[in-house]
Amino acid sequence: MALKLTRRYYPVNELREGAVCAYDNGILTVNYDELLDIAKPHGKNIERLWFEVYRPGENARIVHVLDTIQPMVKTEAPEGWGGMEYPGILNYPYTAGSGATNLLEGFTVMECAALPWDESSASSGLLYVRDAVIQTSGFYRNYTPFADTINLILNFEVVGGKSSEEYDNDIRKSSIAIATFLAGLTLGKSPAREEVFDNTPVDGLPNVALVWMCQNQGVYSNTLLYGLPINDIVPTLLEPNEMLDGAVVGGNIAWPAFKIPTWIHANGPILMDLYRRHGTEINFKGVMFARSHQPSNWHKDRCSQMIAKMAAQLDCQGLIMQWEGGGNAAIDGMLTVQNAERRGIKCSLLTFEFGGKDGTEGQLLVDDVPEADAVVSTGSWERKVSLEAVDIAYGGDCLRLERERGGKFPDACEAIEFETNVHMYMGGNQSGYSRITAHAY
Repeated sequence: MALKLTRRYYPVNELREGAVCAYDNGILTVNYDELLDIAKPHGKNIERLWFEVYRPGENARIVHVLDTIQPMVKTEAPEGWGGMEYPGILNYPYTAGSGATNLLEGFTVMECAALPWDESSASSGLLYVRDAVIQTSGFYRNYTPFADTINLILNFEVVGGKSSEEYDNDIRKSSIAIATFLAGLTLGKSPAREEVFDNTPVDGLPNVALVWMCQNQGVYSNTLLYGLPINDIVPTLLEPNEMLDGAVVGGNIAWPAFKIPTWIHANGPILMDLYRRHGTEINFKGVMFARSHQPSNWHKDRCSQMIAKMAAQLDCQGLIMQWEGGGNAAIDGMLTVQNAERRGIKCSLLTFEFGGKDGTEGQLLVDDVPEADAVVSTGSWERKVSLEAVDIAYGGDCLRLERERGGKFPDACEAIEFETNVHMYMGGNQSGYSRITAHAY
């Protein structure tokens, strides 16, 4: 039986500072002392937390960006569960995806922090936190949805000498606690609109599923399912509503370009489009959720074989595939395409490209297979990025670049060029969100 979820939307058209936190008719009022009290139980490794607000239309740059969260709250929860939002993070790992959920629309809670570049934790090697940049004006505003949302920016300064795992955990829990609290201000109020999500099968339509392969290489490069990292997960069938309701939380903050923020997990554009087509063009059978970037080819093929087998069990005629991660993860994706196609299941995929400075140089992908003949490009990772100067910066007053060369710290507002788009938040992201189109050449 399919899960049925009602999403109730409460637009945030204006954010004000006031004596108490409140939501009324599109106006969100925040009291920062109240928010600090909400975060405090979860932040023993947080030295300081302060707030900024980005409003759409500003010529701005947001730096040191970590995760971005969709504020939402369940309208009811069983006694003793301590809430039902983003299950497993602050509460019981209940099964998400049913009942009613209130969401603040056009508004995010965004984490920013200059986390330590130390050698004693997961920030060493490839998994250190690279500076992540959102440009809110010009061409590069199209990489993310977050130039068009009011963003409550949570700036974190951490206690020295702790582990990356402690920092990661406390920032995530503090941020989700604040996001949930703010969404809870809508309880008892009438929404501007609501949507019902129900993928009960309809006879006579082709069965299609979404394959969602997410990063998991350790602290700062994790994805969490019901509160735990997915490093040992086998491919798991999720109801689409579980994704919409916060079962998956993004923890990849090492690679900004490939990052799928939690906000995107809960509002996935491919997932939402499949839902819009459900019952008229397709039967949306669910989300096959798995880990990308498996540690060896044996593990990669094992995972891809299991996804293909599951698709066959669901009698799928088609798969849409997206993965999170860099070149290594392409092998996981291509093997999945190959194994599905060999079972007679058509598979279309989204991927970033390499391709050098003009998109035509060298090898476009680390791996490809003959069966991958329906490929959508989400942009070239190796193109040079030229950012114009901005009027204001949020999240910090300087960038933190080139750790491998000892560090470079230019002013956060000045014009700057990057050799690749690695620092651009969601710049090479395979989630399907982008307003940048391609040209034939």
